[in-house]
Amino acid sequence: MNPIVAFLTVALFIVTPVAAREDMSLVGDNSSPFSSATQRDYLPAKEAFRTTAWRDDDRIYIGFTAAENYYLHRHQFALESLSPGVSFGELALPPGEPMMHASLGEIYVFYDQVVISAPIESNAADNVSLAIEMTFQGCSDQGLCYPPERVELNAQHGSTPAIFAPTSPETP
Repeated sequence: MNPIVAFLTVALFIVTPVAAREDMSLVGDNSSPFSSATQRDYLPAKEAFRTTAWRDDDRIYIGFTAAENYYLHRHQFALESLSPGVSFGELALPPGEPMMHASLGEIYVFYDQVVISAPIESNAADNVSLAIEMTFQGCSDQGLCYPPERVELNAQHGSTPAIFAPTSPETP
């Protein structure tokens, strides 16, 4: 076998988690970590990490909802404008929860929900939707780490989606 082809084949299997692939059928018993029963234990990345975006006059906001037993890496967020003439300042991220990761050491992560934001650095009209590309990476508590994901979103001008709106304490 050509050494380059062998290297690329091995690299593909290292970089792409088998458990994150959808509907990959393998012959063998269910005790294999690569069996289709194990694969179904993990959600596809789009289900494990749901995203939405919105904006106001000065900032863009991206909200993430991680499924139960899934988390997002704090150090893996990146935001890019897909709208001509629009750029963003530095991402504002909450501190996150500390975690001792088996291969990365101490990192900070987000469970459940997190909202990140960045200043809009252009003269985009207040009512214009902004097209963005958001990069992030997450893992399952069961050990699967997804490769970095990129999603394209449209950030509409308006109020915070209800799922991310702060709740006020109930009055007696």
